[in-house]
Amino acid sequence: MRIVVGLVLLLSVSAVFAEDKPQAKKKNGPSAGALIWARETVAERLKVGEKSPEFAAGRDWLNVSRPLTFAEDLRGKVVILDFWCYCCINCLHVLPDLEYLEKRYADKPFAVVGVHSAKFANEKDAAQIREAVLRYDIHHPVVNDADFAIWRSFGASSWPTFAVVAPDGTLIGVLSGEGHRDELDAIVQALLEHFEQMAPKTLNAKPLPMRLEKTTKPPGQLAYPGKVLADEASGRLYVADSGHNRIVELGLDGTFKRAFGTGERGFVDGGADEARFYRPQGMALREGVLWVCDTENHAIRTIDLATGSVATAAGTGAKGKHWPLVHPRNAKPAHGPWPGKTTALNSPWDIVFLDGVGHIAMAGSHSMWTIDPKTSAVRHFAGDLSERRADHKDPYQAAFAQPSGLTTDGTYLYIADSESSAILRMSKAGEVITLAGAKPSAPTNLFHFGDEDGAGPGKRFQHPLGVQFYKGHIWVADSYNHKIKRLDPKTGRVRTYAGTGTAGHSLLGAPVNFAEPSGLSVAGEVIYVADTNNHVIRTIRTSPETQRGVVETLVLKGVPIPRAHSRGGMSDVWPVMSGTVDGGTVKATVSLDDAVSVELALGLPPGWKLTEGAPSVVRAEYLSGQDLRWSHVDAKITGTTTTLSVPVARGGSSNATVVLRAIYYICQDGGQCRVRSVDFKLELTSSGKPGPAKPIRVADLFLADGK
Repeated sequence: MRIVVGLVLLLSVSAVFAEDKPQAKKKNGPSAGALIWARETVAERLKVGEKSPEFAAGRDWLNVSRPLTFAEDLRGKVVILDFWCYCCINCLHVLPDLEYLEKRYADKPFAVVGVHSAKFANEKDAAQIREAVLRYDIHHPVVNDADFAIWRSFGASSWPTFAVVAPDGTLIGVLSGEGHRDELDAIVQALLEHFEQMAPKTLNAKPLPMRLEKTTKPPGQLAYPGKVLADEASGRLYVADSGHNRIVELGLDGTFKRAFGTGERGFVDGGADEARFYRPQGMALREGVLWVCDTENHAIRTIDLATGSVATAAGTGAKGKHWPLVHPRNAKPAHGPWPGKTTALNSPWDIVFLDGVGHIAMAGSHSMWTIDPKTSAVRHFAGDLSERRADHKDPYQAAFAQPSGLTTDGTYLYIADSESSAILRMSKAGEVITLAGAKPSAPTNLFHFGDEDGAGPGKRFQHPLGVQFYKGHIWVADSYNHKIKRLDPKTGRVRTYAGTGTAGHSLLGAPVNFAEPSGLSVAGEVIYVADTNNHVIRTIRTSPETQRGVVETLVLKGVPIPRAHSRGGMSDVWPVMSGTVDGGTVKATVSLDDAVSVELALGLPPGWKLTEGAPSVVRAEYLSGQDLRWSHVDAKITGTTTTLSVPVARGGSSNATVVLRAIYYICQDGGQCRVRSVDFKLELTSSGKPGPAKPIRVADLFLADGK
């Protein structure tokens, strides 16, 4: 109880200082008012001396090489625990705040630890949390608190919640909600000031045993594609390549046409090769212009498909606080319209046009908005801005819980309300009703989710993110169930169309595996699915009868990896790739007193070539033999023959074992692209003679059948 009371005091006192003295805010660092409050809070809590509980044992850790403890690893550091779950939009909103603090205090005894306490069943799986860590580029340690043991020990009550621990292990307090960067910054600064002055020897700036998950994953053509938009008329497929911060334009056959955005995250208008996005999601096509939900820039961007030019239609690049905007004090609610370019939005996730008006699923403020394509004026269209589910004829008394997918049949809007695991229908006038996912006995229960087909109330979905109206049905990307489902809007009947319910990549047998699919679109009689965690686009055929339900992976042809995401040389940890080929063992007699020259020859069949600009690389990695002062040597692969110098030194031994690893990217002329991973073992025996020997030649023959 004491922790919960501390939470209330912490939040209310800091809010007073932040509101009374906004002019005291510094360019860098906390405001003067917040710092005064923080110093008083630190002094008071250190006197109380309530110690932080230790982490519960026996759980999976990510981004570190071993589990952490307060007693050893975190003792002597200011620690912020971030209690989060990756379904939660508010939790994603605070990641930039944590990144800011990590950079600001990078050379100080300070650490952030993410405590992932899952809401949905799918989120309890460490493998799925790892994908979230990779998707959102999280650089701090994360522990899987699937049973809420750590959550309960710190008295957390909502997502996100922060707990602050002093270098001596004192629990300073907990703080819930987003938008508290100033308070957290002030507490960290006040704690560091106190211990640097009063107990400097207790501080410990030793780095944590970090091993980032991103170092074990090679780059690919797509990264966490979020939404897709298929256009039969132009024969084009647009992919929100969210993890690469760009929009990719393909032919419907997967052939690369062009990309919009450099791949670097940012908020920059301009030509296709200079513009920047930040994890874009939903798209809509209207009169030659592609409208894009630039989700983490909190903006609506437009792409002129004739010129490739990118512009901002709405949003300032900063996250909007929509409750005070729409409900000002002592005034009736105002719902707009407001000028788009000067109005801050809040994580727009999808967009669709109905009767010439753009409708936006504003996930961050749990509401629906509209945008006028001629004037870019925006309006708050529906939702009371609370995170709950409520049907109502009055659009402003209806409620949503993180709406994330939109589609239309020309009369109604259909909404994937992800946090309520429900599919909703909204009329042009704004009346909202639930089609599937609600339970009459508890219609506002955001924990009512599952995987149950059939008609009538009950469990239906688990965090659906995408919807597409097609042939009288609503097709649903049931993301956390790893399925594609079909809903009859007239009867409410739901049935699984594809997917086993288990995350995977396999297309063998039926049904197939998806991994958190989150977007879908249709062209002709083919449904295109963004299979997000598999980093691919799937196709589902709906006709002819002999091919109905057949799921395939769209072969991407010539899609380049953005320079910002390619790695010219690998990090200390070599990526673990499924399908790595065993190239066998090569034995050679060489001088172990000199550098050994190793030559890798690639044999490619006619019509295949190395992908230009891709991060192809070969590594020589020491395994055993002598006391070497190196762990690995890398060389870029730019042609079919690559030579690297291995700095062996005998050190008294007569043999050495080295593993030669290669990852290279190849494309067929006008066809498919592949990534190949192959390992060789080099068994080296000393010749007993000084001087260089002939290069050791190692050949890898790639065959068109993939062997």
